[in-house]
Amino acid sequence: MRTKLRIGLTCFVAVGLSTVGGCGDDDPVGPQAERIYIEVQVSGGIASADYAYAVDGDESVVRGITCNSGCDFEPGETIAQLTPAQVLYLADLLTDAGIVGHDGVDFGVECCDQFYYAIGYRDGDRESSVMGSSGALPDGLAGAAGELDLLLRSVLPIIIDWNSQPDDWPRAPMLLREYSLVGSVLSLDVEYGGGCATHELDLVALGGWLESFPVQVNVLVAHEDHDDACDALIRRTLRFNLMPLREDYEASYSVGEPGETTIILRLTVPDGGELRTIEYTF
Repeated sequence: MRTKLRIGLTCFVAVGLSTVGGCGDDDPVGPQAERIYIEVQVSGGIASADYAYAVDGDESVVRGITCNSGCDFEPGETIAQLTPAQVLYLADLLTDAGIVGHDGVDFGVECCDQFYYAIGYRDGDRESSVMGSSGALPDGLAGAAGELDLLLRSVLPIIIDWNSQPDDWPRAPMLLREYSLVGSVLSLDVEYGGGCATHELDLVALGGWLESFPVQVNVLVAHEDHDDACDALIRRTLRFNLMPLREDYEASYSVGEPGETTIILRLTVPDGGELRTIEYTF
């Protein structure tokens, strides 16, 4: 997943995360976020859930489709605003988990109290789908289903792009008012001027692991304002899922006992302020 995402974003970032154009005919992913469509239908579980939602790459949103039980959105409602980089991350999450190779497979139900997922994935004219309960799906697809469900709580994925540098990412001005880390969810309260254009904000881990004790990693907030000429004060709370960063760490280093591993996040924000350090313990 990391390699495929990096190849796309190297070209993608160079044009300011635009969804049109590209850096060359051989660019495999970068300008293709608008081609991605993911639909998730969820049923069952202890609360007898019955709802469906979609990731629409053309508009970079998570949108409700149906909500009969176990959900709190209206059909057609925008649940979360995504960035093109986040859409590409979710697409890579599913393809790396094998949704194409498992096209059409129903893995069945392992237990009656588990959610049953029907996940459809489309990249342009190419379509794939899988079904199964959370316990019956292969680990990668079950993990992908769980990350997709976090979108219903407006928890967005961190982007891991080890090969990129800070200058590769847009850094329009903004202010970071407060931040907090609960479990694996990092919350950022931000302010910026705008009101006439869609602003894209990504949390990006880049440059690789810094060999220290504890291990450190550079993380930045990328802000693309699309030259918004308006100056209304916009306040937002951004919530990011750090589990992909934890999984990358665990793949690179030995895993300790629960609660004994700490990563130091070296957080940079385009607000003119100093570097923030955040301890992420798991």
